[in-house]
Amino acid sequence: MDKILIVDDQENNRLVIEDILRKQPSSIRSVCSGKEALETVKEWVPDVMLIDHMMPELSGIETTRLLKEQPRFAHLPILIVTAKNDRQTLREAFDAGAVDYILKPVEKTTLLARINSAIRTKKAFDQVEKLSQNLLQQKQELQDFTHMVSHDLKSPVVGAASLFNLFLHRLQEDYPEIRNDPGMHELLDRIPGSFTKMLTFIDTLLNYAMAGKIIGDMQTVSLGKILQTVIEQFEEEQQQGIVKFRLPSKWPKVRCDVLKMSQVWQNLIGNSIKYRGKLDQVEIKIGTRVSGNWCECWIEDNGNGIPNSEGDRIFKPFIRLDDSKQGSGIGLATVARILEAHKGIIRLDPRYQNGARFYMRWPHHSITE
Repeated sequence: MDKILIVDDQENNRLVIEDILRKQPSSIRSVCSGKEALETVKEWVPDVMLIDHMMPELSGIETTRLLKEQPRFAHLPILIVTAKNDRQTLREAFDAGAVDYILKPVEKTTLLARINSAIRTKKAFDQVEKLSQNLLQQKQELQDFTHMVSHDLKSPVVGAASLFNLFLHRLQEDYPEIRNDPGMHELLDRIPGSFTKMLTFIDTLLNYAMAGKIIGDMQTVSLGKILQTVIEQFEEEQQQGIVKFRLPSKWPKVRCDVLKMSQVWQNLIGNSIKYRGKLDQVEIKIGTRVSGNWCECWIEDNGNGIPNSEGDRIFKPFIRLDDSKQGSGIGLATVARILEAHKGIIRLDPRYQNGARFYMRWPHHSITE
């Protein structure tokens, strides 16, 4: 049953509206002041309120404004009942948070139509809010489940790897002829690699599960310092001539979770190297600029490239375009989730034809160094 609250300092006005609504399947309450209305809604929250414009102490507009300052009444529809039909009055009513108005003398058809419309709108808002809360809860439960499963998988794998290392040590001491047998030696040396791959995959799952959360301190740092640290991790590839970097001379400052943002660049650079195709050396160019309130960055390479038809699909989890390469298919999905958590985006640039080019942006908070 819908709940309707009538607020008017004149008893006759309240009785007129109550008489019109008496055949409605509604629970109706009436109060004679804005102050009393504010007290009533603390215990009894209506689905719609009718508030008279001209009242002593607190006017209808002032009452509406005080109600809308409280988050719990953000979607409560309020209709102002007024004898004034001038633009200034209506503008003030809407600015205060009213969703509609009813002119005096109150006409039955108009009153019922606007009340029913307001209630339908509120119910729609309530359904959307409930759905949103359910989705957020399901998302959190899924993240918690992924984290739990990954953690519970990781512990026994780490334990098994440790036991195997102990086994190898004892085998070398007690049965060196078995350990040094060429066929057995090769087989035994493969097993630690399998443990490493499994742990890497579990860590990748954990990173993806946590990618949508800002878990570190938000810091204002130079993007150049983040990239410098990340690129140092590819020092071996640079020494081998596998990769060459071209970097900008100036970097913007960004407010971010430094660990997460580093992970973004690690994944993107790692992908450029992994999917360089037949190139002996892949060239990676990174660019950046500040545009309005956004920091914009791009990373491009001269590798095999990615078909434009896969531009959206590659950011979904467990998608691998090249099955010949080892990987989980979670890297770009993790990047997208991290940027989304920073209120940013990442896209594949469909215009770039000489390899792959990714465009990113997120809110800019400082000046360029």
